[in-house]
Amino acid sequence: MTCRTMRAILVSLFAVVALAFAIAPALAYADEATPVYQTLDELSGKRIAYVNGSVYNQAVQGRIDGTTEEFYPSLAECVAAVEAGKADAAVQLSYCCQLAVNRRPGTVTLLPDPVVSVSEGFFFPRGSALTSQFNDVIKRFSEDGTLKELEEKWVAADDSGKTLPEQDWDAPNGTLKFATSGVIEPFSYVGQGGQPKGYDVELALLIARELGYHLEVTTIPMDSIFAAVDTGKADFGGTLTNTPERAAVCDFSEPVMPTTISVIVKSEESAESAGLFGGIATSFQRTFIEEDRWMLVLSGLGVTILISVFSGVLGLLLGYATVLARRSGVRWVGKLVDGYQALMGRIPIVVVLMLFYYVVFGSVDVAGELVAVIAFTLAFGATAGATMWTAVKGIDVIQEETGLALGYTRREVFSKIVFPQARQQFTPQLMGQFVNLVKDTAIVGYISVTDLTRASDLIRARTMDAFFPLITTAVIYFLFCMLLAYVLRKITARLDVTKRPREIQGVDER
Repeated sequence: MTCRTMRAILVSLFAVVALAFAIAPALAYADEATPVYQTLDELSGKRIAYVNGSVYNQAVQGRIDGTTEEFYPSLAECVAAVEAGKADAAVQLSYCCQLAVNRRPGTVTLLPDPVVSVSEGFFFPRGSALTSQFNDVIKRFSEDGTLKELEEKWVAADDSGKTLPEQDWDAPNGTLKFATSGVIEPFSYVGQGGQPKGYDVELALLIARELGYHLEVTTIPMDSIFAAVDTGKADFGGTLTNTPERAAVCDFSEPVMPTTISVIVKSEESAESAGLFGGIATSFQRTFIEEDRWMLVLSGLGVTILISVFSGVLGLLLGYATVLARRSGVRWVGKLVDGYQALMGRIPIVVVLMLFYYVVFGSVDVAGELVAVIAFTLAFGATAGATMWTAVKGIDVIQEETGLALGYTRREVFSKIVFPQARQQFTPQLMGQFVNLVKDTAIVGYISVTDLTRASDLIRARTMDAFFPLITTAVIYFLFCMLLAYVLRKITARLDVTKRPREIQGVDER
């Protein structure tokens, strides 16, 4: 790596870190916090933040007039929006709200009165036989006090006893697939070593044991759980508030935990500086050190690299194949390539990804990573093929005719004369497209893949620190893309025939 390249990386990294230091939370707050609003009526006409997939906006509309709805991926983003003034309040289940306030002391607090009482339940595909089986066990757990014990365990401040039972029982009926968001503590979240934990997870485990199943837990974004259950990727999901609209398309179990909906608002206390580096050190500790969360980040980075590299290599091969297909001269083959590239170029990659996972492979038990590689290979192959073909068409046709006149076959002319020249033109563009591919893989969390971005989401849901995990994720992506660009430039330089030393045949260099 040259000194100039190293210097550019260091300067760029310094700029990113300086920006991170400038906006990272590094504040100490008063122990007591007074809400800026005192009653629900004061939120009339205000902006309310909700988590994607929630229906608590319906309950709020029944109590407060004229509110504006804004949706975010998790409660951490909702709280961050309140802190930044982008929303006036955030709404979520009371247990979740209390934990969020505890982790952001002094900046946000709860309104004294909840919105409404609700009951949450597991949900199943319409007509599933599991519904009645789950209901029988839930009723028994309610009568013998199991549900109450689980509630006390998972809402307690002490985390030392929050462990899950080992699946060491016989499972004559197979394995149930359970989909949960993993970002709604204490119901479901990701704990030590990336293990899904929470009230919902343990209750699902205990029910599975009673019914003779093992349990496979998958964490995916809330708005993707419905698709997972509907298409059979998951046998059931949970837990959700039962509404008439939801009940029309899926079956709900008996309520598993009665609770209320609470409102988070900003506090009146002004923040006092605690020292920039002290705040960053605390955020670093919570983001990476506690519960060995660095392992979750490292694992997510590995998944990102895996999907990127395989999709990039296979996409290049697919793009090259489309160029050869166009050169075949068969009219319908050219039209087929045109249709494929137009289709991939006009549909957002996140839609392609979800279509492949929930529709094309909906009834097939296939890993999300494999589906991601297939989807990104097709997307990158279309882009790479179009770029290659444009460069190939730019080569003067006289050169091809000259090669044919010299006795070369059409294939030899392309491989020895046309393509090497075209490669010098399209390689820089493909390098940029490959780097963009790496950044595009940040959406794979929609299909139950824990990549670097999804790992950041899971950590933020635990720490309620919306800034530091995002900043560190941005820095990691930045460094990886810088390293990738450097490696690609080195590879390109080796492939550049104009920069290779030439030997003149028949001349003795003495």
